[in-house]
This record gives sequence, structure tokens and C-alpha cells, in this order.
Amino acid sequence: MPKKRKPSAPLIPLTGKQKSFLRALAHKLKPVVQIGHQGVTEGVLAALEVALERHELLKVKVAGEAEVDAAELAPELEKATKSQLVQIIGHTLVLYRRRPENPKIVLPKLKPAKAASASRAAAAVYEAPSDDDDGFDDDGFDDDDDEEDDDEEDLE
Repeated sequence: MPKKRKPSAPLIPLTGKQKSFLRALAHKLKPVVQIGHQGVTEGVLAALEVALERHELLKVKVAGEAEVDAAELAPELEKATKSQLVQIIGHTLVLYRRRPENPKIVLPKLKPAKAASASRAAAAVYEAPSDDDDGFDDDGFDDDDDEEDDDEEDLE
């Protein structure tokens, strides 16, 4: 029987950038846990708990003779292990669960400057040019025609 975990805070969803970072790290990994024809058993869950505690990021292989597809197993494994699905490739799942103490993997964070500029850009509203006397026509060009005449007189 797997060891009961302490209740933890709800998981914050991974951003696309974080998932991409984790996929790059997982590329070179070999599957640590294999799910056979019996599906998700107590033994599989215990092995996943140990592997997630040790590695934080791991691949799980769903054998070809398994009755359930990897995509169908993913939500069940996420819930049972309190981990997050990073990727599904064929019969292989990539799971991530941050270690509460001494995490090995440091995820990239959204830069505050980018977040602020993105919110400003989203909040900006286009304003049509007005007919006020700002010295410019509606097309944005200088509407002072007198300067052109002055320039022509200087040339003569």
C-alpha cells in the first residue's frame, strides 16, 4: 500500500514555456515505470510515487498489451500521484511533480517586464485621429501649407 502523502496546495497549471522546458529535459530520459496489461495497480502507483519523489520528471511507458490507451490513463495518473502531465507521445507519458524540499528542476518563470508590457498592450485601445487643431491632418501629415510656400520662395 502506498505511503499517504501530506495534503498539499493545489497545483498551479504549467505554462507553455514551462512544458516546453520540461519536454526538452525529458527527451533524453528512458521510461522508469511501465504499465502492463493489468493497468494502474497499487504496485504501479507505489513505483510512481517513489520515482516522482526521486526524479521529479519521468517517463511512463504504457505497454502495447494494456487494455487502456495512454491518453485515457493520463488523467487517472495525474490525480492519483498529484503530478502534472507534460506530454503524451504514443504509448509514453511524461509526468512532473515538483519536490517539496530541495527541488532538482527549476522551471522558467514569466518575466515581470514581459507580463506588464503584455497587459498594457492588451489594455491599449486604438483611438481614431480627431479634427482638433494639433497641426496634423487626419492622415498624420503636417497640415501647415505655408512652410512649403516659404521654402519655394527661398529657392527663387
